[in-house]
Amino acid sequence: MKENVVIVNCKIPSEAYQILSKLRQNFENNSFAIAQAAIVKKDAGHISLEDGFITSNATDDRGWTGGLIGSLVGVLAGPLGVLLGGGIGALIGDSMDEDKLTEKSKLLEMASECLVDGETALLLLMQEEDETALGAMLKDFQVSVTRLDATEVAAEIEAAEKQQQLPSGEADKDEKSDK
Repeated sequence: MKENVVIVNCKIPSEAYQILSKLRQNFENNSFAIAQAAIVKKDAGHISLEDGFITSNATDDRGWTGGLIGSLVGVLAGPLGVLLGGGIGALIGDSMDEDKLTEKSKLLEMASECLVDGETALLLLMQEEDETALGAMLKDFQVSVTRLDATEVAAEIEAAEKQQQLPSGEADKDEKSDK
């Protein structure tokens, strides 16, 4: 099964809660298994965590990346999310080079762009054998679905968090040591 971070944008906010309720009842079947789910809302550039769940799959021996959805929300809600969301890069300060960071964070940038201002989205960390199974479950809702490779998202989050923790001027030194 392929591990994905799935972003389900809901045109109607209440549908995110309906979908979450359905997924709580059927978080594992032959086609997919959900480890983590979260409803997030983006309003005036601010991302807030509204609801969600973590299944026992998140802590068993399947190779799940623990806390990935929470980390993704944290990165996108923080100063990096403002940068990737098209906000003012000056909020980041001198510790991050906007070009270098976005060059290394293409999936995070895509995730940020998927979270449309004023909309509610469902973020899922799941293993999928068949992507059409989730699609069939969502067919009655007004949603758009984006899939990102969970392993790549986890690597980008780790790099972004490391970059955010560097003192001013250290980002360039770290960048040079990576080469």
